[in-house]
Amino acid sequence: MLEPRKILLGSVVAFALSACSATGPGSGTYHGAAVLPSPSLAPVAAEAAIAAPIVHAPPPISRAAPQAGVVTAGDVDDTLNLSDFRRYQAAAARELDLPVAALQRPLLARLRGPGGVPAPGIRVTLRRPGADNAFYDGYSGVDGVVTVFPEALGQGRLNSVELRAFAGDGAEPFVLQLPTGFQRKSVDLPFAGTWSPDFLDLVFAVDTTGSMQDELDWLAQEIRQITRDVRQSAPDVDIRLGLIVYKAPADPYVVRSYGFTRSPREFARWVRSERASGGAGGPEVLADALMAAVDMNWRRGKGERLLFQIGDEPPTEVKTELYYRAAARAAAEGIQVFSVTASGVDPHLEFLMRQGAAMTGGRYLFLTDDSGVGLAHAEPTISCYQVTRLNTLLGRILRSELSGRRIEAASFDVIRSVGSYQNGRCLN
Repeated sequence: MLEPRKILLGSVVAFALSACSATGPGSGTYHGAAVLPSPSLAPVAAEAAIAAPIVHAPPPISRAAPQAGVVTAGDVDDTLNLSDFRRYQAAAARELDLPVAALQRPLLARLRGPGGVPAPGIRVTLRRPGADNAFYDGYSGVDGVVTVFPEALGQGRLNSVELRAFAGDGAEPFVLQLPTGFQRKSVDLPFAGTWSPDFLDLVFAVDTTGSMQDELDWLAQEIRQITRDVRQSAPDVDIRLGLIVYKAPADPYVVRSYGFTRSPREFARWVRSERASGGAGGPEVLADALMAAVDMNWRRGKGERLLFQIGDEPPTEVKTELYYRAAARAAAEGIQVFSVTASGVDPHLEFLMRQGAAMTGGRYLFLTDDSGVGLAHAEPTISCYQVTRLNTLLGRILRSELSGRRIEAASFDVIRSVGSYQNGRCLN
């Protein structure tokens, strides 16, 4: 018999894989563990001005709840709500007596082309002022946003950073110096930006403890549909699928990496070879699994590197720093972590997974009670969000990353709203 919390965690995988039906200064504006081998956009605003209280209980449901059996979820992009996030991070660290990730004095920018049009897909390097070498080399993201935490990348708390933006290969860079801090600066470029990725590396890091066999079987069946849908949304993108599975410290294996494949059939075969077992509701090897996923052979260059880590238990407390190191590695290599949590989320798990997502430019996703399915779900410690079906949420995320523009839920998809939400930002 399946344990209720594992049924819900499996629903995350099932819906995730069927989801992708369709990634000169002025006043705020600037110009110028052992791993086993395989067995085979909104207007720019000062984020420091946000003063929303942390909430712990959901408000009344504003619309009729969906039919039972439909998994529902919300998400938060903490990089768009850093004032709220910093308060949460500090309060949770005190309560849990855990160290925090090094997320002070970030470089926050939004690149714009001629006419103020958002400029995603611009190659950007960052370096200490006067330094010969860059400490970061990546691309502007959805809606032209650049969010980098130099301290997490070993650079300390810099007061300013030299940003270089490139119009194309071999082009002379557009160079300017930006202050760090918690206000996002607009940067007007003399050239436009568009995002048309050459490839998509899509990895799932999945818990295989407990009664997960039905969910693993479903994952094997659904991977072909996700591949078809991504190809329909971005027909020219070259897709590779990757799989990491993980358990608990006392289980026969802790982490197993299957690497990458272009074949949905082979990916499904990998999943079918797994058997759910172990765990017993204790700490799991979340940090080791994240490090193993980062260690995979990700492609470099102009492409999407997306990692969905699905978990319902935190690691032991001594693994906290390992989790931060793995997330920092992901950030340095342009891998975005999208954390997905199921019912009864431990505060330690939310604390880690939100920091990992923020550090890498991903999002934190969480199941909600609106579906009426299974056990109660822990309310996230955030001030605003929208509840939709999980499959439509994941589909929007993938379409956003592949197109370079943020895609929000249609009004008829929103089941419930908490706080004052606008294009990913909390205005209350």
